[in-house]
Amino acid sequence: MQKKRKFNVRYIPLYVLYAAACTFFFVKLVNIQITGADRYVKTMSLTHEREVAVQSMRGEIYDRNGVPLAINEYKQSIQLDYASLPTDDKDRNETLASIISVLDKWEREAETVMPMTGVYPHIEYDNEELKSQLGKNRMYKFLIYHNIKSGLSCIDLYEELLNEFALLDVDGEHIYDPHTEDMIVRIRYSLDATDFAPGNPYPLCSDIDLKLATAILENGCKGVFLKKDCTRAYGVPGVGSNVIGRIGKIPEGKMEEYLEKGYAYDAVVGLDGAEAAFEDVLRGEDGITVYVEDDYGNVLDSYVKKEPVPGRNVYLTIDIKLQEAAEKALGEQIRRIVYEARASGIENSGEKANSGALTVFSAKTGQVLALASYPTYDLTTFADDYSKLVSDPAKPLFDRTVSGTYQPGSTFKLATAIAGLMSNTITQYTSINDTGKYTYYSDYQPSCWLKNGHGELELIDAIGASCNYYFYETGRRTGIDEMNKYCSQLGLGEYTGIELPESKGILASPGYKESIGQRWNPGDTLQAAIGQSYNSFTPLQLSSYIASAVNGGTRYKATLLLKTCNYSGADVQTNSPQVLGTVDIDETAQDCVKRGMKRSKELTSSTKGYKFPIGTKTGTAQTSKTNNNAVLVAFAPYDDPEITLSCVIENGAAGGNAARPVLDTISYYFNLDKNGNRLSSTED
Repeated sequence: MQKKRKFNVRYIPLYVLYAAACTFFFVKLVNIQITGADRYVKTMSLTHEREVAVQSMRGEIYDRNGVPLAINEYKQSIQLDYASLPTDDKDRNETLASIISVLDKWEREAETVMPMTGVYPHIEYDNEELKSQLGKNRMYKFLIYHNIKSGLSCIDLYEELLNEFALLDVDGEHIYDPHTEDMIVRIRYSLDATDFAPGNPYPLCSDIDLKLATAILENGCKGVFLKKDCTRAYGVPGVGSNVIGRIGKIPEGKMEEYLEKGYAYDAVVGLDGAEAAFEDVLRGEDGITVYVEDDYGNVLDSYVKKEPVPGRNVYLTIDIKLQEAAEKALGEQIRRIVYEARASGIENSGEKANSGALTVFSAKTGQVLALASYPTYDLTTFADDYSKLVSDPAKPLFDRTVSGTYQPGSTFKLATAIAGLMSNTITQYTSINDTGKYTYYSDYQPSCWLKNGHGELELIDAIGASCNYYFYETGRRTGIDEMNKYCSQLGLGEYTGIELPESKGILASPGYKESIGQRWNPGDTLQAAIGQSYNSFTPLQLSSYIASAVNGGTRYKATLLLKTCNYSGADVQTNSPQVLGTVDIDETAQDCVKRGMKRSKELTSSTKGYKFPIGTKTGTAQTSKTNNNAVLVAFAPYDDPEITLSCVIENGAAGGNAARPVLDTISYYFNLDKNGNRLSSTED
């Protein structure tokens, strides 16, 4: 029989210890699950999330043949983040001092906007910075923010900043060496004077290499991160700069407009040219990466909140090789005119020529093939050359092809001829006797350019000889209203529709003259009929007008956009030709214009030796008593006009001086030699 076990009192301490351990762990569990929640929330609150914009790839720009014009190039920059940069003055200064130390080792310097030069106490205001409205606005904003009165001397303001930024110890001694102190002041001024805020980091140092980026990361400073920036690289430097355009930070005064569209404060946008014209297409959508950091700035985790979407690539209608040929031909001719004028010793023969424009336009689609403006500039060196460019009296930044307006001179007579023919005022066989002086009015009797007149002329020969008298009479018979009806239909004094900012030009009329407080006189009609009076058009308008005159009367919208595609080259969207209007012009009128321009080509000394079948019309537009602009319009080939061209050379003396760059451009386009002869395959 089994014996009953007796309770051993010696086990009591073990039971007590076991029960105590169980009670301890139970209480601990309850504390963790319930009463300890606040402490863990507090621990979690020691981390924060920082959102960093991931810049999308901007679409790239190519010419019509796929030649890269503006493509992406990526560089890294050092950025300061508002959320994670220490707010305590001492900690913030220590962080900046650490960054400055790294930059010094790599011989780089932080980029700031402080309007002071020199190092304390040898400092003075930077007058260049304070000349700009932006610099003034920044300083005003800073002084208001820190409640500092304006009008302080430079050294007094600096000493205010030393106290404001806690850069002196309790004894008033400087904490940092002069260089480090100066850079801290500059950086902190820049942060407070700009829009440094959550979502808008401050770009401290741009275009850094991998070694410096690694050194910054290894330094472990709070509030610092690296950002990949997109800049442009140019496939054909110095060519087509006015067409391609620039990118940069959002311009002053347009910030609100871009912010409403969802742009970031530090976004890069198109400033002019195709970059600005097709901003909505080229622009992608930035992504967002979220970094989870502890209170010491250590990254604990990261995740992509929004993937970036690349912009679309844009293919322009421009043929960059044709553009290059046109720019070269235009520049060479302007220099040639000046050289020959000076060599001749004849005053006002072209020695003042220094600028001009040449355009090439598709007569069948409205596509713009070349827009050469002279002088021009190089996008790759724009920043370095900026001061020189803006002060150049020849205005290389001004796009004369679409913004410059010029009197058309005798190139306008083609429009007068169309108006006369279509209104049945004249026929192609109407003969007018040019006696030299037009005497219809007793009080205004202008003369033909040929002193003794051309004698009896019919329309085709009148266009060829550019007879003023013939078109005085045609203009008078037709009347200004009827004449301007056809001019407007041809696109004169009307926008071409090109995507670039363009001038509308002026079509001389009684309404325009009344708008400037003057009365229209019969003599104004005579002057308007030969392209004088207030007539003033852009070179692109002239090319568009000639296209409408020789293509059967269709006025196409001028365009620079050939097609777009996504970044990988798929999803191609082609830009189809658009018709802005039609001209009431019959085959007889069209034929008269073409034959008249052929006759003009044959009679003009600078074009008559050119073998390729084309039509041209010169114009000598008087700009003052001593100076004339040289103007020429053309189409080619004669039988089936494919392209139209216009050239204006400011102070070019005579219309024939504008011929050479037009002929050279036609030769390049059709693969001809300089005399208009076909090149063999070996000569090509």
